[in-house]
Amino acid sequence: MERKRLLYLVSSDPRVSPFDINMAYDAGFDAVVPYACVEAGAVTGLVQDIMFSRGAKGARFSSVFFSGSSLAASEAMLRAARASLFPPFLLGLMIDPKGAYTTAAALVARVAALGGARGPGGTAGPRVLVLAGTGGVGRAAAALLARAGASVVLTSRDRASAAEAAREIAALFEVSVEPREAPAEADRAALAAQSDVVLATGAAGVQLLSKRTVETLRGPKVLADVNAVPPHGLEGVRPQDDGTEVAPRVLAIGAMTVGETKFKVESTLLKDLLAAEPPPVVDLEAARRRAIDLLGPK
Repeated sequence: MERKRLLYLVSSDPRVSPFDINMAYDAGFDAVVPYACVEAGAVTGLVQDIMFSRGAKGARFSSVFFSGSSLAASEAMLRAARASLFPPFLLGLMIDPKGAYTTAAALVARVAALGGARGPGGTAGPRVLVLAGTGGVGRAAAALLARAGASVVLTSRDRASAAEAAREIAALFEVSVEPREAPAEADRAALAAQSDVVLATGAAGVQLLSKRTVETLRGPKVLADVNAVPPHGLEGVRPQDDGTEVAPRVLAIGAMTVGETKFKVESTLLKDLLAAEPPPVVDLEAARRRAIDLLGPK
């Protein structure tokens, strides 16, 4: 009898995202089993039950996907799972906290490709502003850019929130970003004027820069917005923009363009869980590499 391909979707949140459930079924899993409100301390026992119940040869047909609003909680669960595995009991593992890692990977890869071709260069060396960067996408994107050698400023309405995000980025990814308080548009506009790359990673429906401010910016500069819900984070940047010039030498990437790449990144990585040998561990770095590969020369 053919083994069923099972994905255990484990979240620290009170509910598991239907987005990831749908993506997993569409990638080819036979069943997706959600677990909510899971703490890192429970992961070892959960993983052992999954792998031992199917035997040494059957363990490969199970995978575990870690999610949740907290990057730290998701990373702690992944560490516990990795420490639980040993040959021949190996499972595929993936981490994507509420889609933050695949979205951030897509965002950074899109910015790097556009910046290298038509803008201020790639992601190594530029001044990057991550507006409203305290969410998962903002933190992950800031980490990826800092790893690549960019000088990163991460903002929030209050300094305490920005500082907390910077501390977590340092703890999880061993890179430094500069936290800045930017409660008013004038604060954000001044920072944007000094930056080569501006990323809007705030909550859906929250405008961070007005069209008037965007049109005052001067390039070479790349703007990118992950908010597809009106009003958009960067007014005048349309969701479908893909290198659109919105001000002199200021090029824009919209949320739908980022989302298209994010979808492909997550989908292909889920398919790797099904087929790749040995069973992979899919983390933020793996998502980054996949996004680059997907956008590379065909």
